[in-house]
Parts: sequence; C-alpha cells; structure tokens
Amino acid sequence: MDFLHFFSIIPALLLLVLIIASKSLRSNINGRKKGGKLPPGPWKLPIIGSIHHLVGFHSQLAHHRMRELSKKYDELMHLQVGEISTIVVSSAEMAKEVFQSNDINFGGRLDRPSLHILFYDYSGLAFSPVGNFWKLLRKISSTEMLNAKHVRSRSFQSLREKEVSNLIKSLSTQVGCCVNLSDMVLHTICDNVSKSIFGEKYHNNGQEAILSLVQMFTKATEETIVSDIFPSQKWLQVITGERLKLKKLHHKIDMLLEKIINDFGASNQQEEEGPQCLFSALLNLKHHGDLTINNLKAIILEMILAGTEPSLTVVEWAMVEMLRKPRVMKRAQAEVRQVVFRNKAYNNNIDETSLEELEYLKAIIKETLRLHPPGPFLIPRDCTETCEINGFTIPIGTQVMVNVWAIGRDPNYWGTSAEEFLPERFLKSSIDYRGLNFEYIPFGAGKRICPGMLFGMASVEIILASLLCFFDWELPYGITPKTLDMAETLGAILKRKSPMILVPTFYNINPAPHK
Repeated sequence: MDFLHFFSIIPALLLLVLIIASKSLRSNINGRKKGGKLPPGPWKLPIIGSIHHLVGFHSQLAHHRMRELSKKYDELMHLQVGEISTIVVSSAEMAKEVFQSNDINFGGRLDRPSLHILFYDYSGLAFSPVGNFWKLLRKISSTEMLNAKHVRSRSFQSLREKEVSNLIKSLSTQVGCCVNLSDMVLHTICDNVSKSIFGEKYHNNGQEAILSLVQMFTKATEETIVSDIFPSQKWLQVITGERLKLKKLHHKIDMLLEKIINDFGASNQQEEEGPQCLFSALLNLKHHGDLTINNLKAIILEMILAGTEPSLTVVEWAMVEMLRKPRVMKRAQAEVRQVVFRNKAYNNNIDETSLEELEYLKAIIKETLRLHPPGPFLIPRDCTETCEINGFTIPIGTQVMVNVWAIGRDPNYWGTSAEEFLPERFLKSSIDYRGLNFEYIPFGAGKRICPGMLFGMASVEIILASLLCFFDWELPYGITPKTLDMAETLGAILKRKSPMILVPTFYNINPAPHK
C-alpha cells in the first residue's frame, strides 16, 4: 500500500501525535543502525526519516523519484521510511548480489500490519516466511499447479481460447464504436482465472466474486496505510481507523472466499473436473492435512490477484505502445495474421499452439515488461540475517526494494534507446524474464521469483494475438499517438492512470481487388 502519499493525506494533528511518540520511534530506528556502515542516502529528519525526499516533487511516483535519488547517491541507497530501514537497489549488479549471492539472507517478507490482516497472517505462498511450510507451498505451485507443462496443457489452453474467442465476438458487435478495452479485457482475464482455479462448470458462480475481489483490492491499494510505516506503534492502527477499515475489507473478502469454497464443495466438482482445476489440487492437500482453511483462502486470494490486474496492465501498455508506434503494430499484425489465417477454420479463434511461431509478438511483450513492469519494486524483501554487500552492512530487519523499473530503463544495459519502445532489441537476444538476466527481472529472481509468471504470460499472449489478428485499431476522435495519455498510477501494481478507450475496426481478410 503506497506510503508515498503520506503528507498529502495525514492531517497535521497526526504529525503532532507522532512527535510526542518520537522517543520510542527513534529508539526503534536507531536500533537498526548499529553494527556497520549503511549505504549512502539522502539526509533524514527525526521520525519520518527520508519520506520528505519522496513526496512533493512534481507528483513524481516512487519509482521515478527513487531513480533520481539513486543517480545522486548510489546504486545501493539507504532510505529511512518512518521506522522502516530500507535499501533501494538500482543496478543489475546489485540486484544479482541480492537475488543470487545473498538470496538466502533476503528471503523474508517485512512484517506489515495491513498485509497480515488481508492475507490471513501470511498463510499463503507470497508472504509466508521461508521455511518448511513455504517449501511445501512452493513445491505445490511448481509441480502441481503452475509449472509449464500444466499451464500449457490442452485443458488450460482450451479455457483461454474459449474466453478470448468470447472477447472477440463481443468486440465484433461494437466495431466502429469507442470501447473500454481495459474493462473488457479484465472481464476476460477474470473469466479465465475463475475457470482455471475452480473449473469450467463452476465458472458462473465464481467469476463475479473474482471481479469483486479485484475491484476491492484495487481501491484499497490506492490508499496510504500509515501503520505500515510505523508498525511498532500499534495505537496508530486504532486512531487512524485503519485497523477497522482493513478488518471490514478482510471480512468482505473472507465471506466471498468462504462462499466460493462452500459452493464448490456443494457442487462436488473437484473429482469431475480433474487436474485442470487448480482448486482440486489444493482441496486434496487440505483433505490430507497439509493445508488449513486459512492456507487455502490465502493461496486462492494470491492466485486471483496475481492472475488478473498484472496481466491486464501488460496488455494495456503493449497496446498503447503499439498505437504510439504504428510501424510496430503493423509488423505484429502481419506476423499474427500470416500464422492464424493459414488455418482456414480459425473462426474468430486462435489455436494457442501456433503462438510459438510469433517471435515478434513475444518481443513486444518482453519490451512492454521492460518499460512497464507491473511491480516496479516487486514485493519488497526482508533481510533475515545481517550481511555485507559492496562493502556496506545490511542489518537484519532491513527492507530491500529492487527498482526493476529503473534497471529496465538504464542506458548502461539498454543503450541510448533505453527509454524507447523497441521490440527488435529482443529478436536476437537470449535475455528472458525467468530471473537469470539481472538487467531484466520483471518477475523477480531467486527463490522468491513469481511462481505464476507462466500462467499470466499465457493469457497475455493469446489476448494480444487475438486483438491484433481480428481487428485494426484507432484512437478516439481528437487523440493522436503523440497526445495519447501515458500517465501512470502506482498502487499494488504500476498501471495506466486512465482506462484504455479504443475503436476497433474489422480487418478485411479478403479485400476486393483493385479494378
């Protein structure tokens, strides 16, 4: 939850209250500084630390501001965000130190009050501490649910193909009109996530619940959670009303998940749906005593959130970047159409197996992730053992934020065209997003790398291929590629500030010959 709107939303009275508590706050902060030389960073104020360096600079978002600060200080920079001692990593070399050389020391997650409430006291995979239980969940996700073989299985492919075909049919009824493509794609992704998790027959009961969950979380992450910046001050959760608000949100989420689980059990579909239903695998583990009901709910919640908005934002940015560069869109459309229209029985439906041939489309997706990673800082890590990086001491309990957005735009790795959308850079490159190339880590690296990246990218590929294949695209009247809104907003993910409003026009497969 974004702490960088701190001064814009916290009343002056609260700051006075914080000053009264400064003695205990300074004690907490100074306790983390002992025992070594921290990386350089901007000067700090009592209580708030470095927050004043992060706000009020022409409305710069956190990833922009931290890039500017790192240029002034170092690729390994120290910030004090309230009580939270924070190291910001802004180079591939330092990212490698964190994710590879010292991965064992940076496997933790920071103790955030808001996340504890919303994610069932860290009962899922994303936030649970590294240990035997985390290893079990990781094994489940990598071997039984989200591995490449399962994601690319015919049953999962069929689900994606059907949902995207429905999207194309819906767009076909609105040709020539302005459509909210963001909203339509989100519904398609939610449909696919619902069917993938709960099975095709349960889809009608689960889709609306999933959409509701996504919308609730989107709204919640747009707000600052002050108690996350000062976690030791439990009273802050009370006087700000944050704890009550988060508890109410969690109750709504829990009721939705409870209903989904009960309805699924009542429908008795887990055996009928077979291995293509992710929830069946989780239920089997629960029945064998490996998972609790809270584990089950937390994992489902994480899968829903990770499988929806991040995929949507990649589709949005890819389409917008192509509209700004018609040359790129035309080349991508030509490639997709050449492959798809070889099959005379395509019928508004793309056979997902043909996507392997679309090298330029894959390059577009990679380039989109380079410039617009859904998580510009990934999920921050917690230092679980004091260690040394580049001559600096990183104390236990320090939050580590890797600015993958800044690394992805660094001219040292991407040349003078680092800020330009240029998919061709990936056509003859072995660089991939699987966490081995530290100049390009949109999904992270090491043991905490995103386990669902293959699932998300499978949806992105077929959605983009279908949008490019069956339609040409125009901007609404009065908007040109140069005036297209590229404003960002940062909550749980980095996304476009405004929805993607476009005009689809039919692509004429067999144009009439010129006379």
